Amino acid sequence: MAASLLALAFAFRLALIPLGLYRSTDFEVHRNWLAITHSLPFSKWYYEETSQWTLDYPPFFAFFEWVLSQAAMFADPEMLNVSNLGYASPATVVFQRCSVVAGDFVLLLGAHRLGLELGGAPGAAHAASIVLVGPALVLVDHVHFQYNGMLLGVLLLSIAELEADRVYSAAALFCVLLNMKQIFLYVAPVYFFYLLRGHCGCEIGVGPLGVRLRVPALLRLAAIVLGVFSMAWGPLLCTNQFTQTISRLFPFGRGLTHAYWAPNVWALYNTADRALAKLGFRSGGQAGQSSTGGFAEVYESSVLWTVPPKATFALALLAYVPLAVLIWRQTSPAAPSGEFNAKPRHRGHFAFYTSLGSSIAFAFGWHVHEKAILMVTVPLLAAAAGIGAAGGDKRGELREAVAALSVVGTFSVLPLLPQRPLETSLKWSLFVGGHILELRALGCRGFGSLRVWPLPGSLILLGIVVLGIYCDFGGHQLLFKGDMEFLPLMLISDFSAVVVLSSFARLFCIASRLPGHSSIDKSNIS
Repeated sequence: MAASLLALAFAFRLALIPLGLYRSTDFEVHRNWLAITHSLPFSKWYYEETSQWTLDYPPFFAFFEWVLSQAAMFADPEMLNVSNLGYASPATVVFQRCSVVAGDFVLLLGAHRLGLELGGAPGAAHAASIVLVGPALVLVDHVHFQYNGMLLGVLLLSIAELEADRVYSAAALFCVLLNMKQIFLYVAPVYFFYLLRGHCGCEIGVGPLGVRLRVPALLRLAAIVLGVFSMAWGPLLCTNQFTQTISRLFPFGRGLTHAYWAPNVWALYNTADRALAKLGFRSGGQAGQSSTGGFAEVYESSVLWTVPPKATFALALLAYVPLAVLIWRQTSPAAPSGEFNAKPRHRGHFAFYTSLGSSIAFAFGWHVHEKAILMVTVPLLAAAAGIGAAGGDKRGELREAVAALSVVGTFSVLPLLPQRPLETSLKWSLFVGGHILELRALGCRGFGSLRVWPLPGSLILLGIVVLGIYCDFGGHQLLFKGDMEFLPLMLISDFSAVVVLSSFARLFCIASRLPGHSSIDKSNIS
């Protein structure tokens, strides 16, 4: 079944290309980056601003775009002209779409490797097939247009290396990932605490100085980090682009929320602010600004406190404390001899730590994109599949929790596609069909089993159906005609936020008592 699902997943991706589907502005963003990296000297990459879609990813992703541009020459050289703003010839569309499909082979490799470590050959097959059929990833990468699959594949490879006790290659891969997309800083604290405890053997209250630490191991890790970052940032320092690049990577001038509110704490906060304003409470900001359409802009609350970036950072750090404590308690310190501690109860935990770290940033972060939910769901799906294949989730609680979050996560990204007949039919067909396949592959009992406290699965499913009809099949237009355009997005964000945040809490509880299963039959691993 796994091989069939993988074949279906890639065939479906290729079949989408000739349909002339919607492309987000990200398509033009990446075309422009191809043109910048191909047509201009390196010293001008991060200063170029002919287009509003300036290069704002770290240097390794810019180098990736440069490599792609060498092949793009043979597809259509005109796409590599910096002045050709909005250029999208048929050859350009096919080339860029195919590059995303090719990137998913990195995801396939990462999911396969992680599943192999967690559940042997059966786990590898299950993890790869479940991750590749995920509807949210298909909609975001292969319709909306991004390279999340490739980047998440690198993350899964790094996690798999840690599961195999290859600490230094895991650290190197993660550093490469950080230099491809800065959003993965979300999970850097997870790596820090896990490696400090499990590899560097850090113990508090031990020894004459009150701390025991394997300094040579720490220095080796530091050398790897410095080496990878030197390769990425050294050329920028040599061309006076360092400060310019930093300003591009962290544009805190943007607002608290993205144009479409990601389903997190701030979606509920903004809704409360709007509700209080409608009830006639005194305005504390610039009332009437919209943050649910168009370009992302700075949004000042109408009644409630306008939250600054520092406050979201502080909240995220505070929320990270329970996770850091969990990692510290569940990870036994490395022995003084240097052997990495891999007790049975630790097998498979790291994938959950990374997802929980992403969930904290998603819940409380500044200007979070709804697409960032993939950083939570993809590692969870791969790990749950591997653990399930190894018999480590006999009651199915873990797989049901992961499946519930995956379903609602997909629902939350459906508004990314416009309400045109083809896109509406596609996204709902993919939502239903993709999650039926996902649930079957995970061994769940169906949509009714997707309960998330305090909501039963039937109520969650009913909410999705009702909101789907209201938002995508004429319900809102029937009730309000052309008025209250923000309401459909707000309802989807708020409904999804309640379920997503409840799922995060449930998964933390499961992770805190997750049994290990490193006693898998290694003879099955090839």
